[in-house]
Amino acid sequence: MTFSDEHASELRQLFFESAEEILQRMNEAGLALEQASGDLDQLREVRRAVHTLKGDSAACGYRQLSELAHGLEDVLTPEVAQQHAGRIAEVILTAADTFHEMLAAYQGNLQPPSGGPLRQQIDRLLDQPAARKEKAPLEAKFEWSEYERLMIAESIRRGENVYNVALLLNAETMVPAAAFELARKALQSAGKILALRPEAGAVSPDVGLLEAALATKKTADSIRKQCRVPTVVEQVSVERTPVLPSPSRDLLEILVESEAAAVAAGVKSPNAASSPDGPEEGREAGPSAGLAHAASENTLRVDAGRIDTVMNLVGEMIIGKSMLQRAINEFDRRHPKDPARARLADALGFQSRVLGELQKSVMKIRMVPVEHLFRRFPRIVRDVARLRNKDIALEITGQTTDLDKGILDALADPLAHVVRNAADHGIETAAEREAAGKPARGTIRLNAYHDGDQVVIEVSDDGRGLDREKIVRRAIERGLLTPETAAQLDESEALQLIFTLGLSTADRITEISGRGVGLDVVKAALADLKGNVDLRSQPGRGTTFRLLVPLTLASIQALLFRVHLRLYAVPLASVAEITRITEDDVHRVDDHEVFRLREQVLTLARLDRLEPRMVAKQARRLFVIVISSGGRRFGLAVDSLVGEEELVIKALEDDLVTSPLVSGASILGDGTVVLILNVPAVVSHLAKMPVLEAIA
Repeated sequence: MTFSDEHASELRQLFFESAEEILQRMNEAGLALEQASGDLDQLREVRRAVHTLKGDSAACGYRQLSELAHGLEDVLTPEVAQQHAGRIAEVILTAADTFHEMLAAYQGNLQPPSGGPLRQQIDRLLDQPAARKEKAPLEAKFEWSEYERLMIAESIRRGENVYNVALLLNAETMVPAAAFELARKALQSAGKILALRPEAGAVSPDVGLLEAALATKKTADSIRKQCRVPTVVEQVSVERTPVLPSPSRDLLEILVESEAAAVAAGVKSPNAASSPDGPEEGREAGPSAGLAHAASENTLRVDAGRIDTVMNLVGEMIIGKSMLQRAINEFDRRHPKDPARARLADALGFQSRVLGELQKSVMKIRMVPVEHLFRRFPRIVRDVARLRNKDIALEITGQTTDLDKGILDALADPLAHVVRNAADHGIETAAEREAAGKPARGTIRLNAYHDGDQVVIEVSDDGRGLDREKIVRRAIERGLLTPETAAQLDESEALQLIFTLGLSTADRITEISGRGVGLDVVKAALADLKGNVDLRSQPGRGTTFRLLVPLTLASIQALLFRVHLRLYAVPLASVAEITRITEDDVHRVDDHEVFRLREQVLTLARLDRLEPRMVAKQARRLFVIVISSGGRRFGLAVDSLVGEEELVIKALEDDLVTSPLVSGASILGDGTVVLILNVPAVVSHLAKMPVLEAIA
């Protein structure tokens, strides 16, 4: 069979996707085996993963990866694991890293690394006597029934070679029925099966030995070679069947012998011919075929780009619904008594319900739990801890929190920087912690939860915290700010300096950090996602990074309002309430405008004060939208309210809107463009003001 270039490309893409999942399973199994080296279930799990990787890479033509995976399989046996319990986990983790580098090279059409260190580890483990010892010989009985003995005798009389063949199946196979079927097919390709134990259809989960009487014209060596199915058959025994003595026969035995001769000659018995299930091969293939397809028939891999296309089409339909709604409203005003009004309203209501369900379904397809992102961090923490001689525990909560897959993928590198910094800079060594009266083991906590239309991912540690004075001193040394400017910085502004490119508080450069590259990537990535990063730290107590990102970048329910005749929108989930004030209700505290809302004093934000280029006029009487985000509340002054509407977010080019306070735009049904405020950016801007919320 040959594949076109297009099909080969699709096959490789599927391989790379599945290979990433396999490497993640290897990392998890390696970490588990470090804690419990005798866990045979984890060993079987990683061996199955490596076996799959070996076969898939060979199918894609990646011979070097396939051969290396084959060598690793020889190490992942209970015998070797028992002999080298403390080294198996290290080999598995090294293999995961090596395979990752090779896959990256294959994807970039580059020469893959040789994997020399991994090969050396494999060779050292397999060079032990325990790993080289011969396996126990097969103990096959070959106890055939009288009917089967007659068939064997008839084949011998016809001049055929008859062998007793025993196959020892791999005890770690995941699907015994499928392994049995593969072994039976191998026997069938080597000759005619006259007898078989266990019989087809009677395979138990603990089947380990397959015995057969085989009539063939091939030699014993050819049979051995044909029956060695990789990873399925561990040992093959072939011996010529002895000539059985002929017992005294009566008439019934002669009839039985005649039928046996007919079967040996290839003539179907009446029972086989009349079977509604067809020939024997068809009946036996049924169960195994079902097992082979059971795992995949309920799962469908779809390229994320195709889902994005459907989501974009749904967005256009939402805009179309808005256009239709406006047209019906216009028709209603012009023809208030027309009986078609009710039918149009019903049709619009039906379309809205169906469109809403369609949008929810597509959104659910794009939503994935953050567990897919969190799974990679135990390995990162473990590697940093070993490299820096630290004792670090990782606690994970909120794994089931759903997030748009596009945002999840974009968060992978920024979150890895934060976790790596927490392990490298945040957590002290065991001696330092004990001297400070802390437990020797440090703890990093990962948590995710929903907050309105945002997802908050927290990375916290109980380490040394951030040294404000050291951060400011390094910033001055690198010319990032002057001593005069530094003296005016408050605590929050000083801590935010660590997100500046080129600034590092590390005293020395290591393999992990110290070059001033990392946390600036976090800030930039969050800005691209229209999110924000919040930082809190207590010296000697620890540090918490809060990454706030939108739940999705596709559509939102928004509140529309006007400021100086311009139309804006704010996510409805961020709106706590709406009130109305006059200019006389606005007061100034430390050069900032505030107003009183019941028992609270809130900061009043005006778009012209936040961004002078946006608007430049104030109204005498104001509507105030009270916005709550990240535990903070403030009031946004607007001229008039337009109403609620579902908006499809359209990304804007940087040269079109230079304000960081705008996260995107949308198009209404009448073609009006509305700008969507970036609430986290507004909160971040207001956080620099001393009054955000106070109790009156």
